[in-house]
Amino acid sequence: MQTKYLPSRGAGIGFAALAVFASALSCHADCLDELMPRPMEIVRGVPSDLMPPAQRPGAYRLVVRNGRPSATGDEEGVRYAKATFAQLRKLAAPDAVPDCVITDWPRFKYRGLMLDCGRNYQRVDSIKDVISALAAYKYNVFHWHLTDNYGWRLESKKHPELQKREAFSRQPGKFYTQAEFKEVVAFARERGVTVIPELDMPGHTLAFRKATGIADLADDRARIILGELIDELCSLAPSETMPIVHLGTDEAREKGEKVPQSHLDYWASRVLANGRKLMGWSPGLRLPGQSIKHLWMGARDPRGDSTPYIDSQNSFYINHVDPEELLSVAAYQQPCRWGSEEEKLGAIIGVWHDDAIADTEDVVRMNAVYPAIVMLSDSFWRGREKDEPALYARLPSPDDPRFELAADLERRTLAQRDKVLKGFRHPFPYVAQTHMRWRMTDASGKVLATDIPQATIYPRHFWFPASAYAPGPNGTVVLETTISSERDIDCGAWIGMTGFSRSDGRSRDAPTPRLGQWNKHGATIEINGVAIPPPKWTHPGVGGNPKEIPLVDEDYWYRPPAKIHLKRGANHIKLTLPKNGGWKWIGTFTPVSGTSDHPREVPGLTYE
Repeated sequence: MQTKYLPSRGAGIGFAALAVFASALSCHADCLDELMPRPMEIVRGVPSDLMPPAQRPGAYRLVVRNGRPSATGDEEGVRYAKATFAQLRKLAAPDAVPDCVITDWPRFKYRGLMLDCGRNYQRVDSIKDVISALAAYKYNVFHWHLTDNYGWRLESKKHPELQKREAFSRQPGKFYTQAEFKEVVAFARERGVTVIPELDMPGHTLAFRKATGIADLADDRARIILGELIDELCSLAPSETMPIVHLGTDEAREKGEKVPQSHLDYWASRVLANGRKLMGWSPGLRLPGQSIKHLWMGARDPRGDSTPYIDSQNSFYINHVDPEELLSVAAYQQPCRWGSEEEKLGAIIGVWHDDAIADTEDVVRMNAVYPAIVMLSDSFWRGREKDEPALYARLPSPDDPRFELAADLERRTLAQRDKVLKGFRHPFPYVAQTHMRWRMTDASGKVLATDIPQATIYPRHFWFPASAYAPGPNGTVVLETTISSERDIDCGAWIGMTGFSRSDGRSRDAPTPRLGQWNKHGATIEINGVAIPPPKWTHPGVGGNPKEIPLVDEDYWYRPPAKIHLKRGANHIKLTLPKNGGWKWIGTFTPVSGTSDHPREVPGLTYE
């Protein structure tokens, strides 16, 4: 079998009529096949007997006739229509916009991203850039995790001791003033994005306890002060602008974090008294009333009841996911797998960078935030017909009918990367992979899988199921492919043999590789029989729990691509991966041009 990489072509509501909001623009018909998220209904041409669109919240009808767009919908829906047409403008140049009718609506009420600024402070301008990207891809929630053990990062004028430098154990003195908080909330609201602030309690409160000198949150003083902080938070934005407050309640494990139920009830009452809905993590402590449960881990429904919920489970925590793995997540993990349709409120991407950072941009670089926003917009908007846990970390064989979903999603993602996000200043670490074809054998030569169409391959993954390739190899595996080149070329390559989570991942797979190693298990890579040497690691052989040592070059997509040579004709690629006892058993290889922040495919290569 041969495949050749080819760049994507060119790569219930009252409705009121809206005025035309753009003039004639350049376009071509293929642009309709490159929109993200993919609209629910597209009709090429404009029928004379248009029926009114379905009256769903956020629904819209976009009509383009002779290059001129117009939209109908509620306020939210018209905003989404504008976002759709903004994409068409960039996708379609240099031809004319085709006449079309797009009728679209979100399946889920809430679609968002959570950014953890409690552990690592992020600049306000960076946060605004994330919010702008969310709005462009029809998300409507920014979940802002503001407090954690490392710092209470929202200014309190009632309890200014929370901003004492000695109360922070990371980035001392870095916090958001109340004016900055209001600025972000207003910025988001202008773009149709609701900020859900989180004050995490009673777990993750070391910074609070250090600042106040209250060692045990069971102390009634803690109950009162945290209640006052909830009131102060709610005073910063009206309920119609900030309708939900998140109180965390997860992982209350440490000494001093055990509180009576009466404390939780009191804190919940303060949220409700301020006219807000209450949200908390599940698994987590019991919150009273009809709070929104926020699912965060596991293969089962942790709610224990029929309360409405938002899903952030498993691979939606992208701090555990590598960029090339995002495609299988976006294609095959169904948001909201349990309960009635009324209970399924939507999904939120989790960006938990537990480890210290050297630069504020590292959070979006090392967690592939922008590729995730683009790819997951589709399943968060449309849902998936079926949840496929066995495919969370692998793509199906190209002869499997399910493969087309991933191939189509990748094609749309590349069009977005190359056209809509052309010149984008933030990292977008993703390259095409569905054209690749790998064979996996065990040490004896027994074939375990063929035609594997991905750049990052997991013989075993820590998500369920534990083995990505049943029946699951139990020794060394070998990955092989052939790449034919039209000419002799020197180029870059993404090569990775260890998949470190950005949440204490090195502590789970310590020590990190030593100099001269690709990973601690002795993995190797050869091109035409010649071994490719590993990088000269900045932090080789680190053991224990090194989360205060910032990640620098440990994973393939945030270090410079390896330098490789491909001869004219066939090139044999071989990765040897001894059994890995860590979190992930992983091998990554794909040629790339450009930088790791802004990579592109290498043209003229054929994969066999």
